[in-house]
Amino acid sequence: MRFEQRFNAQRVDNGQWHYQLGEELNGGFGGTNGGVLAAVCVNVARNLAPGRRPIGVDARFIRGFRPGSASVIATVLYSGRTLCTVSVDIFNDDKLTTRGTVSLVNPDALENIDAGDVQPAAGELKIYEEARIWREPAAQKIPLIETFKPRQLGNSAVSTTTAVDTIWDEPGALEEASCIAADISVGPPVAAALAGRSLAMPNPDISLRFVGAEGAPAWLVSTCHLESVNAGIATTRMQVRDGNILVAIGVSTTTCLKAS
Repeated sequence: MRFEQRFNAQRVDNGQWHYQLGEELNGGFGGTNGGVLAAVCVNVARNLAPGRRPIGVDARFIRGFRPGSASVIATVLYSGRTLCTVSVDIFNDDKLTTRGTVSLVNPDALENIDAGDVQPAAGELKIYEEARIWREPAAQKIPLIETFKPRQLGNSAVSTTTAVDTIWDEPGALEEASCIAADISVGPPVAAALAGRSLAMPNPDISLRFVGAEGAPAWLVSTCHLESVNAGIATTRMQVRDGNILVAIGVSTTTCLKAS
């Protein structure tokens, strides 16, 4: 199954698409998971720049996306010999919900340099099969737990390691999968550090850089490290891996909101 098939993507016109994003993709704040929206940005940009490889996405979640049809408008801002930059806007009921900027590189312009496998940080981690799927809180509906089956493989005082299932089997969409794995991993270290406080802790952004890895793994592992909490803003850093192979690195901001 291709990414486009999984989300029933239809090309309406040059630079315009529709995607169907159901309730099963919702996170804990009543809207579609931000990683899914960032993945849509990457997917549309990939289709606008065939042959190019995504190397980065900066997604801004402007307002929540309610389940349903996503109208997507994409514009190639610049396409040169080496780099292509695409701006992507995602609308829900004619309201702008997400604005993403995706960078893509021409693989032929790159020197074939391989630094070898990068080992994950030291520490004892559970293997995927032995880790428990997240439990849904009694007072909060989080549909993505059933969809992506996130599992906690390990944790320390300021970081957690989370495995997230890939829900399609298309080769060549590793970057899309890493968007979802990274975004899902953002919450746990912040929530653990601020346990016992009555807060809402959404992350309104995520920025990833892709390292050029390839493959179609059944799951990815994201380690999220809490770098700072200052004046109600938490800053986190993510590393996404397929086994020992680094797939993406990124940062995200979490807003620690007072309970209403």
